[in-house]
Amino acid sequence: MCRFLFPSMKIRFTKSDYAAIAAMLVYSASATVTPVCLLKMADELHFSLSASGGIEGMRSLLIFFFLFFGGFIAARIGKVKSLTGGLYTLCAGYAVYALAPSYAVILCASFVIGCAAGVLEGLLNPFIQDLHPDDSGRYLNMTNAFWSAGVLLTVLISGELLTHGVHWRLIMVFLSVCACAAAVFFSVVSKHSVHVPVFKTEHVVRQYIDCFRTKRFWVFAFMMILAGGSEGAFTFWSASYIQVHFAALPRMGGIGTACFAGGMLIMRFASGLLVAQDKLRRAIFLSAVGGIAVSLAVPFVQHAALFFPLLFLAGMSIACFWPSIQSYAVCKMPHLDSTAVFILLSCAGIPGFGLISLIMGIIGDRAGLQKSFFCVPVLLFLLALTVIIERGKKRTK
Repeated sequence: MCRFLFPSMKIRFTKSDYAAIAAMLVYSASATVTPVCLLKMADELHFSLSASGGIEGMRSLLIFFFLFFGGFIAARIGKVKSLTGGLYTLCAGYAVYALAPSYAVILCASFVIGCAAGVLEGLLNPFIQDLHPDDSGRYLNMTNAFWSAGVLLTVLISGELLTHGVHWRLIMVFLSVCACAAAVFFSVVSKHSVHVPVFKTEHVVRQYIDCFRTKRFWVFAFMMILAGGSEGAFTFWSASYIQVHFAALPRMGGIGTACFAGGMLIMRFASGLLVAQDKLRRAIFLSAVGGIAVSLAVPFVQHAALFFPLLFLAGMSIACFWPSIQSYAVCKMPHLDSTAVFILLSCAGIPGFGLISLIMGIIGDRAGLQKSFFCVPVLLFLLALTVIIERGKKRTK
């Protein structure tokens, strides 16, 4: 069976791969440390669930902006310098969080982190694509598994520290130091050990226009919106849902999000090892169908002991979407520049991530977080339907 799915299971990481993994770990923390600390932050600084969704909305807005212009930044100074600068900016964003005296400054911190995250989101996956152009699907799934590993570590450690009375500001200080260390490591290792293409600004503009003119690109963009929204729903709101719905300690919220991240981690590693490039569409479709069944059960579970394994299954079902849709899109549109495709598809996924988080916060204020989770099966149904529609299209020449 494994041979049928993928004839060679060897994965060979270079030093630059390890540098990208370090960047992925600290980047993932930026998306998950806020949800775990959210109730503590809201209690200290006095803001609502809707305002909490606004924090993610701000981050997503800036990610979108810097994602879009990430190609121009990379064209001017190169991917390695761009990614290194993004990591140092992430370090600064965590520092602003740690010093924030009000909700307004929290938004400013989210602004800075969004700038950094946009560059990292836009260029890390193309960086991996450049390292392994002939087998990108496996390496992208493997590298993105460390996003889930970062989520897992962040929520477990943060939840435990908060439960033991460690202030959320100290957690932000620690992450700031980690981001700085990752920036130094990435700069030193990747500067001389990898060659990645460098293009002029005119080339980036031309490639973006080519993407926008390709009808099939918009199908994949819609798939990324749906995939980003379904992942964002669980990543951002699971910890708060557990603490509110089950009257649990922050530790339990962290464990719940860790269950989701653990499911993603295992499935992304499995996808990297077992799913061949020509099987990506099938993997996306089956994952969406499985996710519908799992997410429909989420609002009806009344016991935390049952909710945690459900989160693990949700993580497994959603895991492959982000890297697999991007790699599949590049495969099906070979006439388009891969970096442009990755950046612009991420530009679609990030607003999906942030918008659903915001919508769920608004629904949560009015009807409760329990009802807000009904958004997820709707997103996954539309994703499965879109995969079926895309299947009927011929490979773009």
